[in-house]
Amino acid sequence: MLLLVNGTATLVLFGALVDSDPSWADRKGVMQFGLFALPLAMLVVEWLIWDVLCGLLRRESADEDR
Repeated sequence: MLLLVNGTATLVLFGALVDSDPSWADRKGVMQFGLFALPLAMLVVEWLIWDVLCGLLRRESADEDR
């Protein structure tokens, strides 16, 4: 689900950037790499954030049990 949301956000972001007509937008390799790598990178960052939050919540609940 998050990969779908990240892909949609990437398409919207790239659409807005391409509307300003930058020179790198004409290079297909840059666009393909961005459309592939950016949603995956966002997913990894979200996964790390989720892991940190779960660790903090577990630590707090373990402290309350003592």
